[in-house]
Amino acid sequence: MGLFDRSLSYGGRLLRGSTLRDRLRSFFGRGSEHRELLEEADVRIGVSGIRGKSSTAKQLGGILADRGYDTYTKITGDHPTSYHNGRKIPIQRRGPRVTLYENLNLVREFLPQLAITSHDDAVVMENQAITEYTMRMVNEQFLRPDLLVFCNVRQDHNDTLGKRRQTIARSFARSVPEGCHVISGEQHGVIHEYLESEITARGGTIEQVDVPDRHRDLIGSETIHALNHVLGYLDEPPLPDSELQSMLDAIQPEWTELPGGRVFNAAKVNEIESTELFRRQLVGTGDDAEPVCPFVFLRRDRRGRTASFVQYVDILAERGLIDRVHLGGAYTGVFARRVDVPATEHDTDEAAAGDVLDRLLGTEQPVMFMANTVHPFMRDLADEVTERERGGPAPLPEY
Repeated sequence: MGLFDRSLSYGGRLLRGSTLRDRLRSFFGRGSEHRELLEEADVRIGVSGIRGKSSTAKQLGGILADRGYDTYTKITGDHPTSYHNGRKIPIQRRGPRVTLYENLNLVREFLPQLAITSHDDAVVMENQAITEYTMRMVNEQFLRPDLLVFCNVRQDHNDTLGKRRQTIARSFARSVPEGCHVISGEQHGVIHEYLESEITARGGTIEQVDVPDRHRDLIGSETIHALNHVLGYLDEPPLPDSELQSMLDAIQPEWTELPGGRVFNAAKVNEIESTELFRRQLVGTGDDAEPVCPFVFLRRDRRGRTASFVQYVDILAERGLIDRVHLGGAYTGVFARRVDVPATEHDTDEAAAGDVLDRLLGTEQPVMFMANTVHPFMRDLADEVTERERGGPAPLPEY
C-alpha cells in the first residue's frame, strides 16, 4: 500500500500544491479538526489481525447499533463499505488501491452525524494497513482507538509484516497506542505471551479470547467469541450461547454443488493456515481424506503469500492429498518450477472464467480456489460458480 498516492484528499477536497511538501502541509493543517471529531465519539474500536477483520467489524457494528449505539462502521475487504446504524454506503475510491487517507474523509463525513444524537456514539474501523508503520499510523493518527480487537496472527503479508508468526505478532503489538486495551483472539499460547509482553511494555493491556473446548476446531471461533469480550469491556450483557452457536454454524464451510462437481472458494481467506482448516473440514483428515484439485491464483504484489503457498502445495503433495496443482494469475511459470508436483497453468488474462472452471471440474476431484480473491478474474470465477449453482442466468423478461 502506498502511503502517498497521486491525489491526496480530505473531506472530498483535493489537497492542492505543486510538491509533496505542499500537499502534506495542507493535510496536517487539518489534523486538529480530525482529532476533535474523534474525541467526540464515546468509544472507538479498531479491528486488526490477519483473518476475519471485515466480518468481525461488521458484526460488532451491527450488535452495537442493535444495542442503541449510534454506530459508524468502516470495512475494507474486497468491497469497501461504510455502515451507519446498519445502512450500507459503498466507499468510492479513485483507483484500485487502498489509501490511508480515505479514513480522514470518512471520519469527517460520518462522525458529525453521530454527534448530533443523544445516544452513545461508537466507531468501529477495520485497520486495512499491511505494514507495521502504517498500522501504527492508522491507530495513532486516524482512529486513536480505546479498544483494539486482534482477530488472530497467521502467516500472511510475510513480505511486509515478517516471515514468521512471531515477527508478525510483533508488528501488530507495536501498532498498539499507549493506554489502549487489546482483545486478542490468537489462541497459540506462546504467541499470546509474546503479544502480552510487547503490549504491556508499550503501556497497553491485553486479554485473550476464551474459546470453549467444543468450539476450538471450528472456523472463526476466536472472532465470534471475541464479540462477548468487547461487550464485556463496554459493560454490555453478553450474547446468548444460542446466538453464538448460530453465528458459528453459519460460517462453517460447505461445498457448492455444481452440475459438473463440487467447488469451494477458499481464496477468500488468503493464507495457508485457514485454507488448511477449510480443507480438513471439507474432505477429512488422515488416510480417509479425499484428494482435492487446488486452483491457486497468484498476485504479483503478494510475493510473501505466493512463497507460503509454494510450501503448502508441496506439503499437500508429499502427503498424497493432491496429485496436481492448477495455477492462474501472475508468475505462474515461476510457481510451477518451484513446486514438487505437476502444475497446469491457465492464462487467466485471456481465458474466460467459465472455461477455466470447466477444466478444473474436468479433473473429477472437488475443486478448491486458493491464495487470492481480490482480482477481476476471481470475481468473475465466483460469479460463474454462483450462476451455475442457480441453474444458469435468469431468463430475460418478455418484451
